[in-house]
This record gives sequence, C-alpha cells and structure tokens, in this order.
Amino acid sequence: MLNREEDVEYDVNYNDAFKNFGNGDIVNGKVIDIRDKDVFIDIGYKSEGVINIKEFQDKDGNININIGDEVEALFFNKIDEYGFQILSKVAADRIKGWNKILDAYKNDEVVQGKVKNLVNGGFTVDIDNFLAFLPGSQVALHPIRNYSSYIGKTFLFKVININETKRNAVISRKVLLEEEKKRKKEELMQKLTTDSVLEGKVKNITDYGVFVDLGGIDGLVHITDMSWSRIGHPSDMVKIGDIIKVKVTKVEEDAGKKLKVYLGMKQLSEDPWKHINETFKENDIVKGKIVNTVDYGLFVEIAPGIEGLVHKSEITYDNIITDALRSYKVGDEIDVKIINIDFDNRRMSLSIKQCKPDPWEDISKKYQKGDIVEGSVTGIKDFGIFVKLEEGVEGLVHERDISWDKDDKPNFAVGDTIKSIVLNIDKYNHRIALGLKQLSEDPWEKIYEKYSVNDEVKAKVVSVKNFGAFVKLAKGIESLVPKSRFNMHLPKVDSDVEIRILKIDKEKKRLVSEFV
Repeated sequence: MLNREEDVEYDVNYNDAFKNFGNGDIVNGKVIDIRDKDVFIDIGYKSEGVINIKEFQDKDGNININIGDEVEALFFNKIDEYGFQILSKVAADRIKGWNKILDAYKNDEVVQGKVKNLVNGGFTVDIDNFLAFLPGSQVALHPIRNYSSYIGKTFLFKVININETKRNAVISRKVLLEEEKKRKKEELMQKLTTDSVLEGKVKNITDYGVFVDLGGIDGLVHITDMSWSRIGHPSDMVKIGDIIKVKVTKVEEDAGKKLKVYLGMKQLSEDPWKHINETFKENDIVKGKIVNTVDYGLFVEIAPGIEGLVHKSEITYDNIITDALRSYKVGDEIDVKIINIDFDNRRMSLSIKQCKPDPWEDISKKYQKGDIVEGSVTGIKDFGIFVKLEEGVEGLVHERDISWDKDDKPNFAVGDTIKSIVLNIDKYNHRIALGLKQLSEDPWEKIYEKYSVNDEVKAKVVSVKNFGAFVKLAKGIESLVPKSRFNMHLPKVDSDVEIRILKIDKEKKRLVSEFV
C-alpha cells in the first residue's frame, strides 16, 4: 500500500493528466466510436464527449464522419445521462465563423461566403457555417431583378456592420465591386492619354455612334470614326456586348467638369488617303460603288475608305439631269473618271459621263443637214418640241416647223418616238434644228397647179385685223383680203366665204383676194 505521500503524488499526477475545459470552449478531439445517433469523441478529458450524429449530416442526408477523424466541437460542461460530455460541432463551426467575420470587420478584410437562401430584404450567406445577412441593395452595383440567380453562388464580401451582443453581421458585395471599379478607373485614368489603345465593351448604340465602357469610364466612337469607309449605321459594324479595340483621339472636360473621352476604331488602321497618289491619278477610269445619293450628285467609293463625288452635272451629257440621277441607287457598281483629287481636303471629283466620248465632238460625222432621224420626245413647250437623238444630243422642232398648217397641232406626249429631219447643226452651241413638216410636201410647191388669178373659191375666215382679214383656202394655204376689198362684206372668224384670187406670189407664199 502506498503511503500518504505517495497517495498525494498520485492524485496530483492523475489530475494533471486531463485537460481542463470551461463552458463555451472549443475543443479538439478524435472520433473513437459511432453508434446509432451518437458520435463519441476523445477530447482528452475525464470522460469522452458525445455529438448527435445529425450534426455530421449533409443536405442530402449523408453522414460525413468516420472513426479516427479529427473534430472541433463546443464544450458545454454538461454530461448526458450516461456520463458523457455533451459537445456540438455545429455550434463550434458557428463560433469559428463568427470569429472569422469579427476579425474581418476589425481588420477591414474580406470574407468568402456562399449565398444560401432568399429572405425578406435580401439573402443569408454561409460564411464558415455562420449565416450573415446580405441586403438586396448590396449584391451588385446596380439593382438586381433575378434574385434567385444568386442562390448557391460563392462570392467575396465585405463586413459592413456588426452587432456583437446579438451576434448579427451585415455584409456587402457591392462595396467590393465599387472599390474594384474605383481602382480600375484610377488605373484607366493613367492610361487614358491621346493615342493610347484600349479594349472596351460596347455599351450602347445610337444613330451617331457607339458608347464603349472602358472599365468605369465611357467613351464615344462617332460613326465617322468607326471606319474609313462610309457606313449606314453603327449597328452594321458592332452589337451591344462586343469587346472591341479603340484608340483614344481626345480627352476633355466639359463645363461641368465631366470627363469626355472620344475614341476611334478606324484610327487603328492606316489612313487610305495617306498613299492615294501612289494608287490613283487624275484622268484614271476606275470602278466604284455608289454609297450615297443626294440631290446634288452621287458619292462613289472607289477603294475602301476612298470616295468621291459625281456632281449631277457629271452624270450624263443629257440636259435632263434629274432623271439620270434618279436612275442610280446605292450599291450600284459603275465606272467613273477621276477629274480632280484634293489631297489637303480629302476630296475627289468624279465623272460618269466623261468615261464616254462627248457626243458633240464628232456630231458632224453622225448627222448631216437633210438626214431623217428618229428620237424620243423629252419636252413640249409653247415654242416647240425637244427630241433626244442620243445621250447628250437633243434637237428642237420649232413651232414653225411642226406643220405647214399653223392650226394643225400634232398630239405628241413626252416619251413618244418620232421621226424628223435635220434642218441645221450648230456644233459649238450644241444645237440641232429639226423639222416635222419638211417630211411632207410643201403645199405652196404646186400652188399654180391648184389656183390661178381670178379663180373664185370657197374659204373660211381665220382672223380679222384692222387692215383686213385672213382666210384659209386649204391646208397650209391662206390669203389676205385687204379691207379695201371687203366689198361691203363684214367677215367674222370661222364664217364661210367666197373669194376671188387677185394675186399669187409663190416665192413669198402670199395670196391676195377679195370677197365676192
């Protein structure tokens, strides 16, 4: 038997062999047995600890614990009916999570958590088994619509409010996003210099250009800076969400100190006008595509980014320019002649009609006086009829050359095809006189065969003047009845009369008669 001193020594060693824990301590232990609903833990204490097996159950009902596993648990300093120390793994996890959140709040650090459930006003977020509150307004930079899309996702958060007494924590993702946005904006500001090349996302498309998000700062690519070639609409080149490269062309502040950033896309490629003199020369005839039509002409692209104007006066040799202009449409491919290149102002004058010879240059070879020609009526005026013989060549049938009978008015319409005879050609003034009546016999040629002096014939009064009256004997044949030869008659227009021929002058095409 041990003496008293030995007993004392043994008691001291025995007590020191076990750890001392207080209520609320987190202890470490090893699983030594699993039975039914209990998991037994060796924590190095006078008695083993026990944890309800449900605390090791995942959301699918599976038990995730094995003998020999290391476990951290909360010590309650209570025993169950069998003498085992009651422990809780879940409670320990929550405390660890709370401590992690508390440290992050005090040290201004971030924590990682998984969005678990949707609650009134926001979400619960699992941060190492502690549930923190994430307000809906703190999820993203902008108000969110689809709340459920965040469930199950893991993010970094900033702890923005703590209630240590109630152990409540409010977290924010928005704060981190704002800090990141601010950081990127500061970095961007250092890069935001003229001629710097950046990458951005197409944010908005308007008729006049594209707004690009450069990472916290928006810039505008005007439609004229999108391509060296003409484009109809910015959406022809990009769509919202596209990632594009741009070049900074100008940075300025407006009156309200708001930063304005102007960008360019075409500036990333070489200006096609830079070496234009190596490719094109004046008087070259080239192929081009019509890219725009205006009242004063056609814009034609002859190479990517190089276009010129065909003024309406250079479309056709015809006098009716409007009709020729309307016959062209955007997309048509045509031949044009370069008539002028203005390098300083990046302008080019083109011609369609000069791709073909001027029809008046050899007009005398194509048309001779007395030729019978065919053409289309292009205009009808009081003084005559315009007839198109070919492109750029029009003739005029003067009213006196329409018919031998001035009352005989042919019923022509614009577009009609008619035959006429060339009466005269004025090459230098671009004029051709045509005749219609000359296609038929002049009724005065056989005047002596039809009429003789002292013949009494029937006629019709066509006009009455102070000096006399004109009467019509036949188509194209009129006679003057002097007032002294009325012989008591009072002629009226359109009245039928009888006359006696007194004089016939074939050369001057004149007849003098008297009423009988």
